[in-house]
Amino acid sequence: MITPVKRKDIPPQRRQQIFDAASELFAHSGYHGVTVDAIAQRAGISKGNLYWYFRSKQEIFQLLIDHIVARIFTPVAEVMESNAPPREKLRALAQSCLDAADADPRAVHLMWQIVTQPELKDLLSSEFKLWIEPFIDHLTRLFTQTGEKEPEGVAMLYAFILDALMFLVIVSPGIYDREKLMAALEDKFINSMGGEYA
Repeated sequence: MITPVKRKDIPPQRRQQIFDAASELFAHSGYHGVTVDAIAQRAGISKGNLYWYFRSKQEIFQLLIDHIVARIFTPVAEVMESNAPPREKLRALAQSCLDAADADPRAVHLMWQIVTQPELKDLLSSEFKLWIEPFIDHLTRLFTQTGEKEPEGVAMLYAFILDALMFLVIVSPGIYDREKLMAALEDKFINSMGGEYA
């Protein structure tokens, strides 16, 4: 009996082909409006081949989310790991989030679509939490260093604003002015900082 190819053995080009097809369909039709047949057809492979690589639509969806989250947050993680002072880090984190939205608007659109569909919460992989929670913790430490009285609340607000800005990039490109947005962020969150390490 032939053993099916494990996920890790999927050729990178084929994996990307499937993820591109699934991403486009999920972003357009939502999770429940997409079938394995549709993903296979859009990817240009047979349904049998798709099942050779993935056990179900849910598995494709969860691995796609892992892939997208890593793609969006890896540059953010690099900024978090840097030794820059808090003010510079906060500015770089905002720039990194906007860069991610500019570079891959379809991925950001899919992420927003997912988080706004309550029925999909159980399908989100734990990897999403593994990225978001450390991000909030890191922002909290940065705002603590700047002398913020309510660092956790401000950290959550800053993260929320960055999420909203990423969404603005993809839904309203006509009114999106990066320089004005960054200037406003700097004025409200960064320039007013005190603190020994700001």
